[in-house]
Amino acid sequence: MLRKAFITGIASLLLSSACINFSSATAIPKPVGTQVADAIIARYQPTIDVLTHHGWDHSNSIVLHGIEKIYLHNKNAQYLDYIKNYADDYINADGSINGLLTTLDGMHPGVVCLFLYQQTGEDKYRLAAQTMRNHLLGSDTKPSTFNKTPDGGYWHKNDAKYKNVVSVDGLYMKDPFLVRYGVMFNEPNTINAALEQVLLVAQRSFNIRTNLAFHAWSYDKSPVWADPITGQANQHWSRASGWFAMALVDILEHLPKDHTDYSKITYLYQRLAQGIKAAQNPANGLWYQVLDAYNQPDNYPEISSSGMMVYALQKGVALKLLPSEYSLLAKRGWQGMQTYIKTYADGGPQITSVAPGMSSQTGYQAYVDIKPISVPSTEPIQYSHGYIGVLMAASVMETFEHYTLQHLPILID
Repeated sequence: MLRKAFITGIASLLLSSACINFSSATAIPKPVGTQVADAIIARYQPTIDVLTHHGWDHSNSIVLHGIEKIYLHNKNAQYLDYIKNYADDYINADGSINGLLTTLDGMHPGVVCLFLYQQTGEDKYRLAAQTMRNHLLGSDTKPSTFNKTPDGGYWHKNDAKYKNVVSVDGLYMKDPFLVRYGVMFNEPNTINAALEQVLLVAQRSFNIRTNLAFHAWSYDKSPVWADPITGQANQHWSRASGWFAMALVDILEHLPKDHTDYSKITYLYQRLAQGIKAAQNPANGLWYQVLDAYNQPDNYPEISSSGMMVYALQKGVALKLLPSEYSLLAKRGWQGMQTYIKTYADGGPQITSVAPGMSSQTGYQAYVDIKPISVPSTEPIQYSHGYIGVLMAASVMETFEHYTLQHLPILID
């Protein structure tokens, strides 16, 4: 009986840490990541753009990137087809792309091109990745049309609102793609261009007191949200630091360790991890809309960024960039997130307490006054960020996708 109780307890602990519950002795429901990916594919046909209507943009590709992570675990061909169907709506046979945007958000689909080239070997995806690289950095025959600040940072968007404004979000949208592209196709200059941007933005936006990143930075120091001396935004928005953390750990996954900037990027990531650790609410394991103020009035758990933090910390441990204690933080975060995953009317998962998209705000109250939303919902405008947070976290926290009870050492009466 003691042996039975011990083994049953261990198995139960393992299953609960992977968010798998079961109500019978014959089957285990799908892990959360698989449930979310399956629901997305069922809800948004023929492609993810049915959710966002944003075209060749990060709001679509971040979801597909999360599904990609789950696909690498379960190899469900339906997932690959779904990603491919989206890409094929925009990518032509010669690798040209319809609907290119001159925003950094529009650069993120480049990771979809790299993924599909690796999975299918079809040359049009390699050419499409090259198109994306050249679109941002320019080529021998066509210069880049992306604007930069006088000191070399890319504007987040090429419009008057973002003139000389650099956002931490933009690092995730372009630089992991550029580093992977440079490594895959032996282009050191492409790698160096990405790292130059990361280090420049960190110098402008990283707060050495909190080890967290400010949302954005203005070269002109003229926007109402910008500090008149430093040009920095005045708050640590959680999703900005979430994008930043994922960007750094994904870059370090691919960046050669003998690169001259490897130690700098590692140091930056480890400092950010310290800030993320300090910002976690110990009561529920979550990270909040304003990151360093979880105990302040009106602040709320922000599930998209919580998933990003979980992903970034757990992956850092796996890559031996962080000590194992950070896995405990990731596990607490993953468990806390699941209290905000509800059942929607269609029977699939609904992600709640997610901040909608937003630019830099004027102060703390302005951030918390923007109330959280859910996905899916009955609202006319839908935001995909909740999906990406859960999918990315699940991809590193769930490891039992293929288990049924016969694989577990549980003694059944």
